[in-house]
Amino acid sequence: MTNEFVVCATLVLLLRLRLLLGDASVRPPSWAAKCAIELAALGLFAPSRMLWALAATSVGINALSAWADRRAADRNGSRLLLGIVHVLLLSVWLSSAAGVRFRPELHGLADWLESWSALGGEARRLVGPAGMKMAFGMLLAANEANLLVRWLLGRLQIKPGAPSLLGPTIDASEFNRGRVIGLLERVLIYAFVLTGQFGAIGFTLAAKGFTRFKELENRGFAEYVLIGTLLSSSVAMAIGAWIKSVL
Repeated sequence: MTNEFVVCATLVLLLRLRLLLGDASVRPPSWAAKCAIELAALGLFAPSRMLWALAATSVGINALSAWADRRAADRNGSRLLLGIVHVLLLSVWLSSAAGVRFRPELHGLADWLESWSALGGEARRLVGPAGMKMAFGMLLAANEANLLVRWLLGRLQIKPGAPSLLGPTIDASEFNRGRVIGLLERVLIYAFVLTGQFGAIGFTLAAKGFTRFKELENRGFAEYVLIGTLLSSSVAMAIGAWIKSVL
């Protein structure tokens, strides 16, 4: 992976995380703002004809996303598909053969910051190749893995059931707490794979099961939680193993 691809793809995933945390349809102005930020980020690169392809990709993907998010029957599937297409196209336009490079002035700016700030060296390592690859993987685990798991559960026609002791429905606040727990679970598992702390993965999954102990008396709900947890943790571990192999 080139540094240019990792930086650009990480920005795209960060913006997607901001927009796609909820189930509700994202309004077109939000997609337009995302597109504007992506186009502005092209200023980091030296002039090249390939920048037109990057600009066209950003405009096209965001326009399709705005349309699909309001009309697609399977919102998770359309979000996941367009995200995959966007990253794959970036991998082509920002490949080593494409010749797109960062502006030379950026390297000079990094040297200046490092010499004039006691934290410059740490900041440079943080946004260096290894740091950006780890951030890229973390964002994949945080949001894109969530879309994949929810799409798979939908395709398998497995719906979240409400435990009988809580009544026929689960309120929005509980649903949102569960989503945050899932996001943190995947990020932690991803980090543990990178650091080789595999025992901590079991502790994380056990802690999640402890919080759901009473609800797990409902068999349907327990099976849903088990399937979702296994899918979610498996995807996070796969992403962690992949990123670790390219560091």
